[in-house]
Formats: sequence, C-alpha cells, structure tokens
Amino acid sequence: MRQRWRVVVTGVAAVALAGCATGAGRPAADVGALAGEWRGRWLGPAGHAVAALSMKPDGVYRATMFLEGGDRTVAGVVTPLPSGRLRYQSGDGNGEVRVETAGGAPALRFVPDGGGGGGAFRRVP
Repeated sequence: MRQRWRVVVTGVAAVALAGCATGAGRPAADVGALAGEWRGRWLGPAGHAVAALSMKPDGVYRATMFLEGGDRTVAGVVTPLPSGRLRYQSGDGNGEVRVETAGGAPALRFVPDGGGGGGAFRRVP
C-alpha cells in the first residue's frame, strides 16, 4: 500500500512540475491589441443588457450597460499574467478575460470568478 501511495504522489508532483515548466516560457498576452471599442451584452448585478466597452492600450476599460432605468457604468482593468491568461478587476468583481473568435471576428468574453454573469463583446469595425 505504501509503495502505491509513493507512486501516486510522485506522479502528481511530476505532472505539477511539468505544468509549471511549460507555462513559464509562454509570453503574456498583448493587452494593447485589445484597445478600442467593443459592443455586446453584459449580465451583472444590475441586470442583463446591451453594453459598450472602451479599452485603452494599457488595459484600463470603461463599460456601460444600457438599462431601462438608466445607464450603469463600471470601470476596470485587464491585466496579462505570465501564463498568457488575462484577468480583469472592476467595481463589479474579478475574473478571466478570454479572447475568442466569433464569426471570424475577434471577441472578448468576461468570465467572473465563481460564475454568475459576465459579458461577451465584439470589436466595433
């Protein structure tokens, strides 16, 4: 039994180290390439609505939800991690930003930590 346990622990450690080694050399995502105007939808504490997002080359953004009771604006920042992943922080929470392709065009998906909301945006031509 002890022998089997050592094999399992050694295998888990090897997988963890391999994951660290492969991620260490990956460059951070280029936030500057995401700068510009984006349109889409946002689901947050205020509701679900059409939204606009404007991002600067340094990752600072301002998003506006267009709600019947009045527009709601939130500011935040998108930060690249050494792993190449993108994270966002805002007044509405934190999460991951995924750069995707939708219909051949670049798209951004904001996925909040813990689920429950987020946004999907396409670049304005």
